Amino acid sequence: MHLSRGFKQLERVDDALSSFLGLLKKKELDSEVVHIEESINRVLAEDVISDADVPPFDRAAMDGYAVRAEDTYGASPSAPVVFRLIGSVHPGKKPDLKIGKLEAVWITTGSYLPDGADAVVMAEDAKRLGDEVEIYTSVPPWKNVDRAGEDIRKGDVILRKGTFLGPYEIAALCSINLSRVKVYRRVKVGIIATGDELIEVGDIITAGKVVNSSAPMIKLLMRDLPVEVKYYGIVRDETSHLLPILEKSIAENDLVLTIAGTSVGDKDLLFKAIEQAGGRIVVHGVTQMPGRPTLLAISPDGKPIIGLPGYPVATAISFMNFALPVIERIAGIEGERFVPMVRAKVASRIPSKPGVRHYARVKLKRADGEIIASPVRVSGAGIISSLKDGDGLLVIPEEVEGVEKGSYADVIVIKRYLRW
Repeated sequence: MHLSRGFKQLERVDDALSSFLGLLKKKELDSEVVHIEESINRVLAEDVISDADVPPFDRAAMDGYAVRAEDTYGASPSAPVVFRLIGSVHPGKKPDLKIGKLEAVWITTGSYLPDGADAVVMAEDAKRLGDEVEIYTSVPPWKNVDRAGEDIRKGDVILRKGTFLGPYEIAALCSINLSRVKVYRRVKVGIIATGDELIEVGDIITAGKVVNSSAPMIKLLMRDLPVEVKYYGIVRDETSHLLPILEKSIAENDLVLTIAGTSVGDKDLLFKAIEQAGGRIVVHGVTQMPGRPTLLAISPDGKPIIGLPGYPVATAISFMNFALPVIERIAGIEGERFVPMVRAKVASRIPSKPGVRHYARVKLKRADGEIIASPVRVSGAGIISSLKDGDGLLVIPEEVEGVEKGSYADVIVIKRYLRW
């Protein structure tokens, strides 16, 4: 807990999230069956058990000659073993061949290993001489062979319930010829923007109006998540206007995200609307800069409501710290999210207040074999160019008072591509 002007108390970020997640009802989402190619970024609703071996047969791992391994023993460049070449094998068909003593078959990568063979000699370790082939090396059994079931065995649980499906998981499902898969339905997320000063992108800007950039940003931050987003537009700073839209959003969604209206000014009415809707405020104010006015609440039917601050930088950081973990919990994702992070040398001192977790926006560059982090902006929750121009967030913990020049710190990378 941390005291701050305007708020009764500020909760530490980790404590706020932990207590909030602990209050959420554990309810499994309904499931649906989708085509495998439509399952990207979805969450498995059941264990997947393979009903086949992968590969389904012993196959050549490279081009060469299929042989009996024992026949190659003693072979060397100075004393090659001569084999009789009895045919060739190519992918897509089971060969009608059986290899006997000192017999070989030319075989290409991925081809079915003929009966009698238990190894493949690489092409570069052999030389063809008409109907014969000289082998210059000995190979142990199953050398250069992918065994049936070596990748996946029949009966194996290849993916567990709660797995977030990416390209590699989907490739594994395709390898067992699974065309449809059972996943949880998408998490329904309602977004409400508040503010008399806001206009939507493309509207005519008049004096005193500000373009709503936070709502599009939040929608895009969720583009790779298993969510279904419904945007309720801009709501005026009046409880009578906000309350019915808030209640409608609660009824229609699993999670409600509001933008702005979370501070303690005369026009910050979200907490009043939540209370009038029968909800309960769990946290109002966190030890985070930017993003101090973050609000966490529970609706009467147990659904989470997260009030994100209105300024874009604060919106983004509060979404990362609070909304994202809640979405993952509701979606049924098992596992810990990997946050891309680099260790960087700090180019200049970055001040911070003790008791508050600071998120400094920094630019990254390579110099003398190190990664250097130069502050773009330390404060300024509304300076969206600090996210545009910055490559990452240097997090200064609550118990630390500033980061000194020349010290090293972890930086959360927020860009997919860095222009060093």
